[in-house]
Amino acid sequence: MNNKINPNILLVARVSDVEQRKALPAQKKRLYDYATRKHWKENQDFIYVEFDETAYKPGRPTFNELVIKPLEENPNLNAVVFDKIDRYTRDSSSDEKIALTRLFRSGKIKMYFPYDNLKINKDSPAADLFRLDIGISLAAYYSASIRDNVKRSFDELHSRGVWTHRAPVGYKNIHIENPNNVSKPFKDIIVDEDRKHYIVKAFELRAQGMPYGVIAKHLLKMGYTSSKTGKAQLSKGGVEKIICGKNSKFYYGIMTHNGKEYKHKYPPLISRALYNQCQLVKDKRREMKTKWDSLDFTFSDIVSCGKCGRSVSPFRNRKWVYLHCANPLCKNATTAESLILGSVEAVMSKITIPEHLIEKVIDDLKTKHDDQQMYYAQSINKTRREYDEIDKKLANWFDRLVNETITPEQYDKIVNALTKRQEELNDQLDILTNGNKDFLVTSSYLLDLACRAEELFKCADEGQRSKLLGFLLSNIKLNDKKLTFDVNYPFNLMIEENKKGPEGPKSAHWCTVLYEVRTALLGYSTV
Repeated sequence: MNNKINPNILLVARVSDVEQRKALPAQKKRLYDYATRKHWKENQDFIYVEFDETAYKPGRPTFNELVIKPLEENPNLNAVVFDKIDRYTRDSSSDEKIALTRLFRSGKIKMYFPYDNLKINKDSPAADLFRLDIGISLAAYYSASIRDNVKRSFDELHSRGVWTHRAPVGYKNIHIENPNNVSKPFKDIIVDEDRKHYIVKAFELRAQGMPYGVIAKHLLKMGYTSSKTGKAQLSKGGVEKIICGKNSKFYYGIMTHNGKEYKHKYPPLISRALYNQCQLVKDKRREMKTKWDSLDFTFSDIVSCGKCGRSVSPFRNRKWVYLHCANPLCKNATTAESLILGSVEAVMSKITIPEHLIEKVIDDLKTKHDDQQMYYAQSINKTRREYDEIDKKLANWFDRLVNETITPEQYDKIVNALTKRQEELNDQLDILTNGNKDFLVTSSYLLDLACRAEELFKCADEGQRSKLLGFLLSNIKLNDKKLTFDVNYPFNLMIEENKKGPEGPKSAHWCTVLYEVRTALLGYSTV
């Protein structure tokens, strides 16, 4: 039996990625047709390998494993066949070109390129070697030209507000039937109605100062599930990626591609003002260096250490709550919450306004509301007019870019400045719109707080108590089991008047206090 058991020729088919694998059968057919013309038989004279790997991948591990390594280590293999030169390489300085050049110059192998009608060996004339180098250069040029075309296409899509990547959580990619080409449907992105409320809630909770881990637990309780697995999965890092990731601006209308920002065409889920508020929370928490817990406490995130300045963290031991400095080296004593709660409740009991004066404040509130309505209407119209004017300017500058009267660099600089101004106007509209709706509500809450702070504090849960204290008090410090603080304006004025004794509420000084309180109430939501 004299059959060859060790083939000496390697037939290679390659595509750049998985999506191009449908082109492999055509390559295989051409290679097998070439082998037939040469009277080569599979497994006797040649073996066939195919794979997907870009020619620009550093190191090209698959190419090395399936092509270079067998040619170097198998003494029987003395020839390699590529359908075209670009299936071999597109980079004249690549390691694989250097390796195969060394092999054919030493006489170890021959190289065949049927499509290009080219054969390379150690005795090849300069003209054939030149054709090989030219073929590699042309392949590199063709590849670079495709990249340029793709980049221009992406730039054009991005300038029209089209996102060319996978949709972030809260949105979803869809395919729309194409009447002109059923096999190639249109692609688009829409709001994921089943998941968008999770995104909005995440930003709202973060704006309140809640840590990522706690937000993740809250969303899971709400029913959040992974779009990939369908399981209740959400990590602390997942929430952080949504709120502060490189594409988190997408949720208020801005998409980022290669470090450049574009205004996208899809409905935003949040306002830019809410996004900015979340970034401020991030900066604040970075500076605080505090420890967080998923439980609410009366003194969460409002007390600092009187010795080292770090935040004081509350914790529960059995049924009692204690406070201690987050700095493990600090010598400030751990303090039971019950020891300091009394001083706060005593302050609450002194924040009151005489009942017969409340009516005057309410009347002034109604008058002020009418003025506010007019102010907001005028300001909103003015802001919208400026926003629309910028839209016209952007269209005009784009026309100038198309007509090549300005350079792309000049266009980008001008557009960045104009879109930044539009973002500022959007923030103003959010503030004006919310202020227009919430003025009476906010003022009423403040008035209610001024009248019954002690009652509200005693009835509230620990999370609400913490927010109430943060509103009423400032500069809260714990030092050697004693709590010190300042009462915020105008509540400090009420306490001062009540300190004057039983006749305090009847004193003429209350006229001045009423004016200050009324000013604080009426000016609270003024933009």
